[in-house]
Amino acid sequence: MNIKMTAIAASLLAATSAFGAASWKNLDDKSYMTGDKLTTDDFFGKVVLVYYFDASSDKNNAEVEKVWSSYKTKKFIVVGSYQGANDAAKVKEIVSKGKLSFPVYHKFSMDPDPKPSWQNSAYFCVSDHRGTSKYTGASVKEATAAVVNAISEIGMPVSLCGDVEVKKFKGLAAQLKLGKNVSNAVKTLTKESQKAKDPNVASEAQELLSAVDKAKDDVKEDIEIMKKIDPAEALKLIQLFMKTWPKDDAVAGYKDEMAELKKAAAEKAKADKAKAKEKPAQAEKPAAEAPAKEK
Repeated sequence: MNIKMTAIAASLLAATSAFGAASWKNLDDKSYMTGDKLTTDDFFGKVVLVYYFDASSDKNNAEVEKVWSSYKTKKFIVVGSYQGANDAAKVKEIVSKGKLSFPVYHKFSMDPDPKPSWQNSAYFCVSDHRGTSKYTGASVKEATAAVVNAISEIGMPVSLCGDVEVKKFKGLAAQLKLGKNVSNAVKTLTKESQKAKDPNVASEAQELLSAVDKAKDDVKEDIEIMKKIDPAEALKLIQLFMKTWPKDDAVAGYKDEMAELKKAAAEKAKADKAKAKEKPAQAEKPAAEAPAKEK
């Protein structure tokens, strides 16, 4: 393996560790109960719904299975976290009765666990593809809405203004777009945040600066995620990042990685194309001839 490939591998390992290795607990053979076995890599870059339940949660099982069935082809995963005693037979009975197809682990959770003390009722936690908590609560409807929203945000352009209500700096806010150099706008906002006589103006400038800093971190995180699951998308984000923050310390490293990422993207495209060709061939495979009827 050459030096650049080693660097990329190390980068991916660091990204995986930062995103998922320490983010979950009770993800092991001892805690496994039913469904597909998972590793931390299975959560990387995906929206995650953790469904805390016990034997009394029948009314929610069908709804959670419906969400899983509707979105399992997306970058999405559901994990059931059974809160009763570690009784595999009991859980298999619940799973069979509810026709649940998602994995179930005993007391699986985020770490630290955002769920309050268990109160014998179903509970839901949703995190986005960056591992950021988006919902915690007892409403399956609200959890579903959080899942749908988080899935829709994957691959969407990051807003550099965040949720800031722009009043004074609408002209500058229009310049704060991914793919456009924001250096001059940031300089102006920094000056206004420090010297504006109107505290509301200074506050809005500071809020926009904070939003831009957060957006930069979000784009960096998305780049690390996409390096692992979609090198072509990682390249696009890197190119946009370098136009937006050309003097950032990360730019030099991104430039060093681009050649290998292009190679990885080409290899993935080739593999995806070959995989797509295999499916029709399998579909066209003739069925076995029926046995001849006896005369």
